[in-house]
Amino acid sequence: MIITVANTKGGVGKTTIAVNLAVEAALADKKVLLIDTDPQGSSIAFRAEREKDDIKAVAVVSDKLHKDIQGFTAAFDQIIIDAGGRDNAIFRSAVAACNFLLLPVLPSQFDVWAAEDAIAVFKEIQPFNYMAGRILLNKVRPNTRVSAEAEEALAEYKEDIPLLPVQLHDRVAYRTSISTGQGVTEYETSGKAAQEIRSMVMTLNNIKK
Repeated sequence: MIITVANTKGGVGKTTIAVNLAVEAALADKKVLLIDTDPQGSSIAFRAEREKDDIKAVAVVSDKLHKDIQGFTAAFDQIIIDAGGRDNAIFRSAVAACNFLLLPVLPSQFDVWAAEDAIAVFKEIQPFNYMAGRILLNKVRPNTRVSAEAEEALAEYKEDIPLLPVQLHDRVAYRTSISTGQGVTEYETSGKAAQEIRSMVMTLNNIKK
């Protein structure tokens, strides 16, 4: 399975989500590859901080990833692609390489508007690689009007890329765990962030089945 975590807008939590997906797959005894297509190299930096050698990470800043990805699939059970930056050939190649696109969006009107670019890319490429996809509301502050409005606005895309029923909230554990090279389920095993990640992974696994 190849999952691309992508958005053309920065600051939406792509890398945090990608590395936590990679950690959860590794904890499930899967052979995991984390591919970083963002020139900032945040996923690579996370791997450098991680003491365990259960996740392989490579930087592939190339517009040929969708062609070269087959060279990785035989060796790994799970491939997570961290894709960011503007809508360009590298971004589109990272989207075209996957079986499943996860699109993190922050609960604000500006972020909802910005997500339209990535959704347009998904709709353009999906007929060719038949990927599934979901929008994930991230850094949510519960029971706020802005979160409810974002949910309502993103529901307009449900025919193409539905909203994931699980949300990730704005929690300190997501930020502090990264600096230790850990996923939140390792850093704070019984914490609320860990519960959210486990719920997200379970939901995604059920969708992919």
